[in-house]
Amino acid sequence: MKLIRLAAAIGFTALVGACATPWEVADVNEIMAAPAPTAGSAFTKALFAEYKAYAIYEAKEEYEWDDAAIFARKGLRAATGEVVAPEEVAAWNVPAARVKELNDARARLIGYFGNGARERVPAAAATAQVKFDCWVEEENEGDATSDCRAAFLKIEPELQVKAAAPAAPKIVKTFIVYFDFNKSSLTKASMKTLKEVVAAAGEIKPSSIYVAGHTDTVGKGGYNDKLSKSRAAAVEKQLAKMGVKSIDAKAFGFTKLAVPTKANVKEAKNRRVEIYFEK
Repeated sequence: MKLIRLAAAIGFTALVGACATPWEVADVNEIMAAPAPTAGSAFTKALFAEYKAYAIYEAKEEYEWDDAAIFARKGLRAATGEVVAPEEVAAWNVPAARVKELNDARARLIGYFGNGARERVPAAAATAQVKFDCWVEEENEGDATSDCRAAFLKIEPELQVKAAAPAAPKIVKTFIVYFDFNKSSLTKASMKTLKEVVAAAGEIKPSSIYVAGHTDTVGKGGYNDKLSKSRAAAVEKQLAKMGVKSIDAKAFGFTKLAVPTKANVKEAKNRRVEIYFEK
């Protein structure tokens, strides 16, 4: 009598059509009707949603109510806040040739969880676990090219602890050497600045030193490109004589003006070489 009442409650037609036990159908129906949980962590909440979706798929699309019930029960446990474990491969009738790959994948998954993947990327961790369980279930059915296997392998990199990117170098000191009009020779003032560069290099020990030559807007572009290159080379050569080497020198002509001017305008602050310390 109890079985009849249960069958009536869940729908006798669905029960018979699915060839499932009343309890399996009841478990699936329960998770179908279950709202999103309010208890538990972000991971267990995501795990509930993933197991619910897969249980519904197994029942409604694959008509595999027995498997659907397995995942429905795991989802209902996750809804209480329980951290449900991935499937044990040995609990399924997986072909012997496929066991090692599955066991290796499960070991990696457990390792990611141990390294904080559940807390770091809870949604991806939940998806990976359910895709793994689906993979095991499909291998149990003889599917060695499981879509869930592909999905698991695709999301797996998201669970890995990524090495922090090294901090980008930044400019820590800048010097400017100025030049007379149409000249690339160093002045007394320039030499004084270069002595300051040498002293600072010894103190700061920069990881990189950059030299950038510039001109004002008088004259044609090609000529000024050569002039800015000569100015950068003069500074680089003098610094090398003073013991500062491994300099990256570039020339920009009048394309990077310190003081914006129109064409053919003499401007002393644009006739320069900038020296950057990066660390």
